[in-house]
Amino acid sequence: MTSKDKTTANPAAVEAFRERRARHNLIRAGLLPGLEELFEGAPFFGDSIERDIQAWCDDAMQSPKLSAVLRRAIKSLRDTCSADAIERVRLLLADQHDDDQWRMRVYQACMRVDGTADALAAHIIDTGRYRHDYDAAWCDAVVGGLLRVNRKSMLAYANTGSSLMTTRSRLFIELEVAQTAVEAEEKKAAETPARDPMVLTELLAAVRGADPDDEDFIRAVMEDRAEFWSPRVREIVVVPSFPEGGTGHKKDIQKSWAGMDGQALPVVLRGDVAAHRRALVERWPHATDVIDVVLGDLAPREEVKFRPTLLVGPPGSGKSSLARAICDQIGLPNDLYNLAGMADSSLVGTSAQWSTARECVPLQVIKRSKSASVAVVWDEVEKASIGSQNGSPLDAMLPLLEADQAKRFRDLALEAEVDLSFVSHFGTANTIDGIPAPLRDRMRILVMPEPTWEHVGTLTHQIVDRIARERGIDRRWYPSFDGDEMELIRAAWPGGSIRKLTRIVTAMLATREQHMARC
Repeated sequence: MTSKDKTTANPAAVEAFRERRARHNLIRAGLLPGLEELFEGAPFFGDSIERDIQAWCDDAMQSPKLSAVLRRAIKSLRDTCSADAIERVRLLLADQHDDDQWRMRVYQACMRVDGTADALAAHIIDTGRYRHDYDAAWCDAVVGGLLRVNRKSMLAYANTGSSLMTTRSRLFIELEVAQTAVEAEEKKAAETPARDPMVLTELLAAVRGADPDDEDFIRAVMEDRAEFWSPRVREIVVVPSFPEGGTGHKKDIQKSWAGMDGQALPVVLRGDVAAHRRALVERWPHATDVIDVVLGDLAPREEVKFRPTLLVGPPGSGKSSLARAICDQIGLPNDLYNLAGMADSSLVGTSAQWSTARECVPLQVIKRSKSASVAVVWDEVEKASIGSQNGSPLDAMLPLLEADQAKRFRDLALEAEVDLSFVSHFGTANTIDGIPAPLRDRMRILVMPEPTWEHVGTLTHQIVDRIARERGIDRRWYPSFDGDEMELIRAAWPGGSIRKLTRIVTAMLATREQHMARC
């Protein structure tokens, strides 16, 4: 069977290849690949082994646990990127930092250091940690996995090898077809002639004014021709035009949209993803994996839109702050909405018939920021009431998380359909217990790790910066903590809640101020 015998791409294979492609593009743009990603055939950071080595060294030297000898060796590696420097670091990492040791082996194998490829191949096969069968097929074929299956007879080896070869062949054929399909899509999009901006504007206006029964069809045609999501489309109409005149609460709230109703609002663009990642990881070293997953959403297109994401972790681990920090770094207007104890569905707006009518929460952020791209951080999701007497807040959130429903969301206060397709949603929870299954199904769930004592230096610096900003004091009035002070902080805070660390740092600063006053 050859790839020509299979003309229809397997959807799972296409999705796997598209996911691989998007991730690799992000790595080429400046995201440091993980060890398992390298095992699965990812490119190096910025498509350069030297840049990858330097980026890894920069990350490694942030750890306060490094011995002086290891720190000097890593600095030498960063400066030289030589095979000898790699081997010195690898030997110093023996019996610790297992993943980092094998990363050194990856570097050595790619530099063709004798004997390293065989050791790396054996380790990759023995590890066997893959996201799906397509990655397993990729790895096993590259490193010759059929030679290391553990069986008790030659007949068993032959039978197992035949079965594995058949499976791997099928998977590789599917990947080959998927690659052809994805490359054809990319070629088609690249060859689509750019439309004159005025013509595109008129076409979009025609869509907005089309009969509702025809609108989806027109949009589908435009998307198929790579026009609707063209890089030249930088704004969308969120709220339709409202008629002049009239009285009552409905008219009052509609008037508050004067100048924005019927007008296209700007869409936030992603900017330099690599720079965003560096800034966020510097501030949140314990949440690097979470940051990488979330920023991965920015790979497919320039317009910013994150998948609905639920950050789950212990109190004080920084879930809400990280979600808002990601949005702030990208330049995405955002607001935090606490669901704890909430027992109604007012988050999706209240009726225009009431004097206290107000729009749904995302629209409130859009109106305040005058941007079509915004984010809402739904805090303490698990603490919302699940009763239905006045409407469930968690049930009310569901249509906001569905792309097709968000694009045509009917707001109760405006009594009109609005386009919320560029609203990103983040949720936070201490546990998923008590969160209804429909909501969990619509959100990507990421575990927020707790910071440990090794992150105390970076976190303490960030906390002091924040305290200085809040008090309106020049940061230079707060010198860095000396060795004795840091030892006291480490003794009081071995890891865990950032809130507790903030209280400790605040107390240390207060002690300093009291001492200075006495002097």
